[in-house]
Amino acid sequence: MRTLKKSIRSLLSIGILCLVWEVLAITANNPALVPGLPELFVALGKLWVTPEFYLSVLATLGRGVAGLLVSGVLALLFALLFARHEQVYGLFKPLLTLMRSVPVISFILLALLFLQPEQIPFMIAFLTMFPLLSENLTKGLLHLRAPLSVMGMVFHMNRTNRFTQIVYPQIKPFLFSGLASAAGFGWRAIIMGEVLSQCAFGIGSEMKRAQTFIEVPELLAWTVIAVALSFAFDRGLDRSSRLDIPVRYRKTDCAPATCGGPEVILEQVSVGYGHRMVLDNLSIRFEGGRVYGLSAPSGRGKTTLLRLIDGSLKPASGKIGKGNIQAIAAVFQEPALLNHLSATDNIALPLASFYTKEKSMQLARHFCSLMELDEVAEHRPEALSYGQQQRVAIARALAFPSPLLLMDEPFKGLDDALTARIINQIKTLHKINKQTIIFVSHQPDSLSLLADETIKL
Repeated sequence: MRTLKKSIRSLLSIGILCLVWEVLAITANNPALVPGLPELFVALGKLWVTPEFYLSVLATLGRGVAGLLVSGVLALLFALLFARHEQVYGLFKPLLTLMRSVPVISFILLALLFLQPEQIPFMIAFLTMFPLLSENLTKGLLHLRAPLSVMGMVFHMNRTNRFTQIVYPQIKPFLFSGLASAAGFGWRAIIMGEVLSQCAFGIGSEMKRAQTFIEVPELLAWTVIAVALSFAFDRGLDRSSRLDIPVRYRKTDCAPATCGGPEVILEQVSVGYGHRMVLDNLSIRFEGGRVYGLSAPSGRGKTTLLRLIDGSLKPASGKIGKGNIQAIAAVFQEPALLNHLSATDNIALPLASFYTKEKSMQLARHFCSLMELDEVAEHRPEALSYGQQQRVAIARALAFPSPLLLMDEPFKGLDDALTARIINQIKTLHKINKQTIIFVSHQPDSLSLLADETIKL
């Protein structure tokens, strides 16, 4: 309904514009300089039957697409460099700002001195589009949420799903904002470059010829075509921005065995942040198949210890052994859910590396039910309370086929009764799969209910 109303408003605006133009043409009473709508339609009809029309449209579109592709690829490469090295970004940022600030006509006039006519529109397209795309992509990469990247790494998601489900949705607003701006400015710059460079074919070249011979209806017809193509491209970008890339699932099930957890051993492990040592020569052994609770005041290294075990943090010294395990089930300090996926899809996403879509969704719905989330299973995280998001994160970890489960304050935001029910579900599952479970909690009741042994750091 909203789309229909928007379309009606657009058509009404076009109708009003046409009416105003027709009144102006009648008032001027000079069809040669101010043609009416009938003359304009006749001019448009004549263009459609000439070979030059298609050659000119294709030439301008080709320059625009080529400029956008080259600008996009180079902008992505530079954005990756800028996001990784802020000093390099600081060095280049004034140059990008200067490129955006220089009037397009200045670029064109300079290009006329050094380039061939056919090269000028493409070069102008690049100079106009590149700074907009590179700055937007850089902002997108700098705004990537580290917890989501860590989640993908810990669950050992395949590279395709990491990019399409974690990276791309986060940079998509910046990407399409940059594309819309670049295409808008670039399209006008290309036509302006064609007008001044007098290319053999191009919409701008045809406009210049029409203006030279005072063919006003033809000039207006080419203007309508340029606006229509720009509008179509803009609508195409808008629709593309609304598309979500589907999760890539395995075609056959290939899940590792999870019966029996590994032994986890830390030998003289040290790690710190800056000059502050958080863990100093820590040696600790977690037996396989048991449930361990970690307890300590804030800042004593509980989360750091879990990060060392899951591999998202490297020790300054010492050794960590956890068998031949790559993918680890984990509940992080924050839920780390993907906003464009439903609760069920968030649970199924890590499973895609091991199961078919049917099997993954079946497991996701089952563990949603275990966490008492049936009523919100198809809701996205933004529609869930913090406690519900936390339960989705627990369900995702419990469904994941790993012999090692790490949980950082998993029951935060849950009331005592719900916490007790979830702990019972975890204990029931543990009797079957015998995972090694290490969890952090500030809640004495949770430690006593779930842990076989509590370790105080």
